[in-house]
Amino acid sequence: MSTFAVKWIFVLDQDYAWPSGYDFGDGCAFEDEHGKRWLELHPDGTIRVLKDYAWDGCSPKFVVWDIVFGTPDGIPNANTRKPKTYFASLIHDALYQFLDAGLPLQRAQVDRIFLRIMTEHHFGPRRVYYRAVRIIGGFYHKLVMKPRRRSHSHGRKVPL
Repeated sequence: MSTFAVKWIFVLDQDYAWPSGYDFGDGCAFEDEHGKRWLELHPDGTIRVLKDYAWDGCSPKFVVWDIVFGTPDGIPNANTRKPKTYFASLIHDALYQFLDAGLPLQRAQVDRIFLRIMTEHHFGPRRVYYRAVRIIGGFYHKLVMKPRRRSHSHGRKVPL
């Protein structure tokens, strides 16, 4: 990594809440392996990702000589001034991170949430991104995330 670079493309500057419409019962939260809470699922269906959560936007991405190559995040949304996939990739990444930690959603549901948020933000190639996530996300989850979690915990479910 080059000098003065950070590991992530985006860092959430305040909590972000999205009304999913799902029933999360009494609700729950998720912490990383250090006990830092990053994600909350509220009884009313609100999915909240907490301030300072960091992610790379739509994947895959890689850096060569301080230039980022990979999946584009889209043009800025006129209302939010963020790339059109910003919130979709945020929620999707946070949910994927805790899929194997007792998340009360299946991977297919998480992928549909990704599509719903891209649709809300009028992202043109949303169906292409959704199909890619359905295919590549499955391989990534099975081949990278599950083996990693067997050798090292990446988070746990806790009460709200």
